[in-house]
Amino acid sequence: VGSVEYQKDNKSAAVIELPYTTDIVEGAIKDFMAKKGIKETRAKGFQTYKGAMLNSYDSEVADLYFKVERKGRRDKDISMVYLLVGRANENVAVRNGGDNYKMEEAKSFLNELTPAIAAHDLDVSIAQQSDLVQKAEKKLKNLRDDQSDYEKKIRNFQDKLAQNQKEQESQVVELNKLRASLDAMQARKKL
Repeated sequence: VGSVEYQKDNKSAAVIELPYTTDIVEGAIKDFMAKKGIKETRAKGFQTYKGAMLNSYDSEVADLYFKVERKGRRDKDISMVYLLVGRANENVAVRNGGDNYKMEEAKSFLNELTPAIAAHDLDVSIAQQSDLVQKAEKKLKNLRDDQSDYEKKIRNFQDKLAQNQKEQESQVVELNKLRASLDAMQARKKL
């Protein structure tokens, strides 16, 4: 049991420390609750879920207030999760700070939530890795396309080079004919 500040007053809350970033934890909580059919609302820095049950054998609904914070400046990959449980439609801001309503159920709920957070973290990691793989595949395809283009250019240049060599050979023959003709004319002049 710990406490969390809610509207400038400390309230009793169940607390758990988890080895995940706040984004992962908040996303996992949102997904977990959405699967139970409960939509998130945000209020005063809390993820709020109205009309939730803490466990399957619970007979009454409660309002759940989650606050996820980084453990410390240096601990960006460690989150502290606070769960404040309110009676249905209770204004928890006016509640006595020592009110431990459903605290044991809240602790159990956080412990049951942990595997869902781990699964969400894995899903996020898989999605990120999949994106990296797709980017790498696209880059490889582009490099292969570039190689094909370069090979075409090389073939074109080789063809042009071969054509140029044939033209040089023709030009040498032509030049030799013209020189021979010039030499013959100059030889006649000397006579």
